[in-house]
Amino acid sequence: MRPLLIHCSYHKCLTVYFNRVMHTLFNRVLPWSGGHCHYNSDICRFYDSFREYRIASINNRFLELDQLEEFRLTRFIRDPRDLVVSGYFYHLKGREAWCNLPNPTERDWFFANGIVPEGLRQNGSSYTAYLRSLSEEDGLLAELEFRSEHFSSMAKWPENHPAILTLRYEDVIKDEVGAFMAMFDHYEFGSLERRLGLWLVERFSLARRLREDQHIRNPAVGQWRQHFTPRVRKAFETQWRSLIDRLGYAAE
Repeated sequence: MRPLLIHCSYHKCLTVYFNRVMHTLFNRVLPWSGGHCHYNSDICRFYDSFREYRIASINNRFLELDQLEEFRLTRFIRDPRDLVVSGYFYHLKGREAWCNLPNPTERDWFFANGIVPEGLRQNGSSYTAYLRSLSEEDGLLAELEFRSEHFSSMAKWPENHPAILTLRYEDVIKDEVGAFMAMFDHYEFGSLERRLGLWLVERFSLARRLREDQHIRNPAVGQWRQHFTPRVRKAFETQWRSLIDRLGYAAE
């Protein structure tokens, strides 16, 4: 029996890119292969049906490895401080329906594993409207609160596991083809899957999209240095300094 293939990432950590490659490869180009399914952060749906697919992906969750049987898993991680900045500017635009839902509850946001900020609970507006009512500093603090379960899940993963390949966002964007080749090797893809997969990587390349679409926000690393005020930095380090150390990012 082939091992189960799984990918885990985080909101604003190349999720769309990965899903475009895998959805196109296994649901359109090779539809007989078993398919690809992305579960957002819906852990219940994931455990119910991920075995039915050639490859399954999920965001913002730690997986109980003893429930996976034989598996090969890849992970994308990113500096959590940059995740806060990227998420804040993305949610400020309100491009997804859940961002515009008035008075949301944790149940409404279960699919994203997001925490409703305390200020939003009191405000009763939508997340996007709430962020727009705040200063950038307070908006980043709200995004930090929203992300708390994401960061908690990051801290639970084992640092070394033979069936898990972890790749940093910062390295993937430097060498997209090389990163995906490493993933395909880890998944033990066949030759046809590899060739078609690499063609799709180049087709959906982040570098290519940046050249062709001026509306894509700057994906550069280390943007937290420009946007974290002393107050935001203190709040982050009070809660998540150990996570930065664990992931190997510089505390500065």
